[in-house]
Amino acid sequence: MARVKLGFRRLTTAEKLLKARTIVSAMTGNPNFLTPPPTPDLLVVTASIDNLEKAAQQADKGGTDKTRIKNIAEDQLSDLMSQLADFVQVASAGDPVIIASSGMEVRNSATPPQRLGAVTGPASNVGGNPGEIQIFWDKLEGAKSYVVEMLVTIKDGTVINPIPNTGGAGEVITEADAAGSEWMRIDTVTKSKLLVQGLQTGVVYSFRIAGINGAGQGNYSQTVSSVAS
Repeated sequence: MARVKLGFRRLTTAEKLLKARTIVSAMTGNPNFLTPPPTPDLLVVTASIDNLEKAAQQADKGGTDKTRIKNIAEDQLSDLMSQLADFVQVASAGDPVIIASSGMEVRNSATPPQRLGAVTGPASNVGGNPGEIQIFWDKLEGAKSYVVEMLVTIKDGTVINPIPNTGGAGEVITEADAAGSEWMRIDTVTKSKLLVQGLQTGVVYSFRIAGINGAGQGNYSQTVSSVAS
């Protein structure tokens, strides 16, 4: 269902006057809005437009009181136009053609987030300290965060490989969470890199990365491996 877009309050006073008169003109005698008739009445809206136009002309001459009167008249017209937009929304039943015939705009439909593709460019290096591996990858457009998984050995529901320490950057998944799978999630990060710590020196470890956005988790990268320093 299409939605009405008014965007009235962000306009300048002159733009509000022009837009309001355009909408009133488009709705006057419009067969789409005859039964029931517009609420508020278009004559009431026109009177408010005229009132604001006069108040704006007076405010241009200067004076705090005149400016205050203009602001009040502007708020009154904005409220009436908001009510008129609600009427158009109901009377049109969300038909974009009918909405457009009122002189109002049709709000763009939000595009749902698309599932991400695979993370590219994964690489890894030995870290600067014993038991460390530095993982990094290309930034994936649209990704809000990344999940990093490590290939582990499972026996009787227990992880044989040591569970790495990621320096508190994220929650480490336990043996129970990893049971039945050789891949264990070790961290979720917002940057395209991760320093994995607490590994066994001289052991080769393998990792994979996937991006995450509003549509969920995307495809995994190719596996990348490195020996812990």
